[in-house]
Amino acid sequence: MLIAYGYCIVKIFFQNIKRGGILLIQMAVGSLYMFSVPRGYTDGFYQWIRQVVAICLTAFMQTTMLFLSLMTMETNMILALGIMLAANEVPRIAQQFGLDSSVKVNMMSVVHASTTAVNLARSVARA
Repeated sequence: MLIAYGYCIVKIFFQNIKRGGILLIQMAVGSLYMFSVPRGYTDGFYQWIRQVVAICLTAFMQTTMLFLSLMTMETNMILALGIMLAANEVPRIAQQFGLDSSVKVNMMSVVHASTTAVNLARSVARA
């Protein structure tokens, strides 16, 4: 049981670190998507919003369940182990409901958004 506890804690810790890095990258990419919204290209922007929400939700749920299992460990070790193992499955469960927390890049959308940003910067520089 101690091996399972250690496995769950280490796995959730590194998953949260990974999600933090992905979230930083998503913030940088999201600024490019915002330039294409006024032109009517909202698909990439909506996908970006869904992905950021999924990352935040899975990180919150995993951390909450890990904390809950550590509080439960004093009274019922088997229930605490079950909660920890369930916390490891939160990203897969969220994916079943359409909240994908993996990194997928639509290159055409990124190219279009960056081209729009460059053209907007040129227009502002001329004025």
